Amino acid sequence: MKRIALITLALLFSLVNLSHAARYKVVEVKNGGTIKGKVKTAVSVKDPTIPINISPKEKPEDAKKIREVCGTSQKANMYLVSPAGEVKNVFVIVLGVKQGKAAPKKDLVIDNTKCAFDPLVGIAYVKSKYVIKNSDPILHNTSLGKIVRKGVRRTVYNLALPHKGQIIKKKNRVSGLIDVKCDAHSWMRAYVYSSKHPYVAITDEKGNFEIKDLPPGKYKVKFWHEGFQEVVKEIEVKPGVNTLNVTFTKTRKPAFMSRL
Repeated sequence: MKRIALITLALLFSLVNLSHAARYKVVEVKNGGTIKGKVKTAVSVKDPTIPINISPKEKPEDAKKIREVCGTSQKANMYLVSPAGEVKNVFVIVLGVKQGKAAPKKDLVIDNTKCAFDPLVGIAYVKSKYVIKNSDPILHNTSLGKIVRKGVRRTVYNLALPHKGQIIKKKNRVSGLIDVKCDAHSWMRAYVYSSKHPYVAITDEKGNFEIKDLPPGKYKVKFWHEGFQEVVKEIEVKPGVNTLNVTFTKTRKPAFMSRL
């Protein structure tokens, strides 16, 4: 029994040490580096159109109202690619950052509007808030879940918003990649990267990104997009501008398309 107790204490101690090791330390960054680059695709892709299928309702007028708000289809806006192959809406995430500048004190607003989430991709910061809105005159049920690994999702919040103009605010306590869905409408989806630090970016319509004031050192940088296989690159960040370009070579089917 004494040996089991000692083993248990040792495990608890190691878990405490791991939790402390995982904490992000805010420090003044001197001679910081900037990572700047572009994300492109070598694969020719076409943005799909999502069919909107409405299940039968007890009251026909309810189905009619949903159809009026949602329509019969909507553009996925998944593959937003320029003629030059530049990819928009890619998360660029610096991994393993142990210390650096403080994350912005900025809440993330997620709006249910016209039966879609706005924004489709967004950055949230731990200790800030999610502001979930419903701009539609129909019920939405906004579910935020952390993607633990492929096929595994852990629910963070599950929020019913039955009224137009309704707003729910929730504290953001969980870091990592967050998948957003509406349990009432299977085609709705969005993605959030929740970060403890400010070293995260989203590419613009030209595939460009910029991450500033990173302490010099060696890092891994993850490039994540719902429709492409993710890419991880290593970089040694030095004071000044450091260039990092990436080209996606493989596509993938996002989870939301399996729900349609």
